[in-house]
Amino acid sequence: MKSAAAYALVLLLLASCIACAAAPATAPLDRGTQDALNEIDASTGPLAATRPVATAGGEESSPELRWRDLVRLFFPALATAAAVGVSASVVGTFVLLRREGLMALALPQVVAVGAAVGMRLGWPTLPPALVCAGVAAVYFALSKRWGAGNWILPSFYVAGMSLSFLVIAGSGQHVADLQNVFTGIDVAVSVGRAKLAVPVLLALALCAAVLWRRWLLIAQAPAAAELAGLHPARWDVLFLVLLAVVLLLGTDSLGVVMVLAMLFLPGAAVLPWARRIPAALAGAAVVSLVMLAIGFYLSNRLSWPLSHSVGGVGFVVLAVSHLLATVRG
Repeated sequence: MKSAAAYALVLLLLASCIACAAAPATAPLDRGTQDALNEIDASTGPLAATRPVATAGGEESSPELRWRDLVRLFFPALATAAAVGVSASVVGTFVLLRREGLMALALPQVVAVGAAVGMRLGWPTLPPALVCAGVAAVYFALSKRWGAGNWILPSFYVAGMSLSFLVIAGSGQHVADLQNVFTGIDVAVSVGRAKLAVPVLLALALCAAVLWRRWLLIAQAPAAAELAGLHPARWDVLFLVLLAVVLLLGTDSLGVVMVLAMLFLPGAAVLPWARRIPAALAGAAVVSLVMLAIGFYLSNRLSWPLSHSVGGVGFVVLAVSHLLATVRG
């Protein structure tokens, strides 16, 4: 693929993300949703999905019906989380192979600074977060060429954590909103946001998977790539843009915990067992969906936060995978 095509792809991805700004990341709960949540909290409790409940006609509703209602209630968040899981696990596998984990940790903090600026100025949070993520992706790519990544990435991580809260200091509601960016507020993902974010995230996953040879060649043999006329710096920028957009949409929709859990844990759990990159990508995507399903079950059964449940399940899967790989070896 020529460099012009790569730039066109970057512009397409950026245009898709700007279109997502038309729908807010989190929507205020409507009356029906709030009533449903109140009913779940008041009458069902954490074990509601496992015990029958009498209906108005004297019959008992089945546990399967209860879970169906919960899935229907949380469907926008679950669909978005599934798309985040697939895209983040695919891109995250390359992050691990390219040894760019610290860069992936720094980008969500930069995204949070943009979101804080939007909150402070009363704007939608996605456009300023997009600008910050794009600038950071280009700067990180240049820092690799300069050999300055050993201090730039930790500095951006600390600066993002600090500046995001300093921007909104003194505004109580905005502080709570920014905390939701880091921890997630799963039930408030709007239907409009899910319809826009899901196809963009899946397109990013497909793009990353199709170009897997480029990412590995440029990461492991940049001199050979340069001789082949591939322009490693441009491809590095493209990969960082893919990573930044996945982190941006995941953070803006579900919070930092969910997107980082999906970015690192599925790929890390699958890589000890995979012999080929396509198999590793497919396995990581499957593991991410399994993490989401088990995390959703535990979050409703035990009244745990969804993002943290998914992260906890993912860590257990990772630990078991590496333990079995060690025993096998």
